Amino acid sequence: MTLKLAIMKLINKTILITGGGAGIGLALATVLAGQNNKVISTGRSLDKLQDAKKLIPSLQFFQSDVADPASIDLLFEQLKQQGVVLDVLFNNAGVIETWDIANQFIPSAAIFNKIDTNLAGPISITQQFIRQADRGKENYIVNVTTDAAIMPVPILPLYSSSKAGLSAFTQALRIQLTGSNFKVVEIIPPSVETKMTTEDLNNTTKLVKPDHFAVNVVKKIEAGKLEYAPSINAILLKLIRRFFPKSGLKLIDKVSRKQLL
Repeated sequence: MTLKLAIMKLINKTILITGGGAGIGLALATVLAGQNNKVISTGRSLDKLQDAKKLIPSLQFFQSDVADPASIDLLFEQLKQQGVVLDVLFNNAGVIETWDIANQFIPSAAIFNKIDTNLAGPISITQQFIRQADRGKENYIVNVTTDAAIMPVPILPLYSSSKAGLSAFTQALRIQLTGSNFKVVEIIPPSVETKMTTEDLNNTTKLVKPDHFAVNVVKKIEAGKLEYAPSINAILLKLIRRFFPKSGLKLIDKVSRKQLL
């Protein structure tokens, strides 16, 4: 089923992008700033945000950690003090890591940090966004998930489970906000050429350029789509989940281990 709504141009909006210093977030910031929007990016790395500012002179940024509740609260307090009212939120920040739990140890604090980055942080930011928004205007909440939310990649258990949680939150939020001026969009990216895929996962397969993907994301949102999943993998995974859930999961594990380990 195709989820669509009335067309809204992303022009002259005030937009917050988490994880906007690099990768998909930076590409989105570039496209949206080019459409006369006021774009505000956040991220953990001040260096990346400053580099992004050099590429996008109109960009505003805040060093802010989506995994830190105090940092999220401070961000929205600073926005309020500056008189900024956001129209559009892109929950884009995310982290990924392979983890063979029987053979690798990750400290408990690191586990919480990764889950908070991918799930609790976006949920908290969404609540803050809704509370500060002008409810008389059209507002957009755009959550970037993954096709691993459709069927988990066993060697990526933290990423798969946290992003699946974000996908479930997105669907629940869309129902809760039905009839309001909040539109909730889910973006399920293909394999995009970012540090996450090339360095964190050492993915050497053919990858989509982030600028090309960002242009298409904006076009699909403007066309009224509430879900954008351009990869053939997303379609195949939905079929596998429905018809071959057990054997399909074993196949995914075999292929991903060969590709990522």
